[in-house]
Amino acid sequence: MATTANWQTSEHLSTWERIKEAFRNDWEQTRSDFGSDRARDLDQDVDDTVKQMLGKESPVNYQTMKFEEQEPAFRYGHSASMHYGKTHQGWNPTLRDELRRDYDGNWERDEPMIRYAYLYGRRL
Repeated sequence: MATTANWQTSEHLSTWERIKEAFRNDWEQTRSDFGSDRARDLDQDVDDTVKQMLGKESPVNYQTMKFEEQEPAFRYGHSASMHYGKTHQGWNPTLRDELRRDYDGNWERDEPMIRYAYLYGRRL
């Protein structure tokens, strides 16, 4: 699945490669927090993770999703945070609409992961 927007640069992708392992651990903890028997409990705080990731009730079963399945969405959100972070400190309807226009994956399914990665980038 291609999820590269015309504004993504090699710098965005290079930075993603540097933080990917930390992000993978955070996702693993999120899966554990949702009750997955297959996810490792990494003893990370769930409150902020869940609020940032979902923002609303979602029909996606995060307990069974593997990191690799959603990496393109996470990478897109991370790149968006680098690209739009100065003009959009947080998630908002204008940013959402612009990112949705540029995204060629399944937006309805992937938006929570894109949002999560965008906000995760704001914490760094």
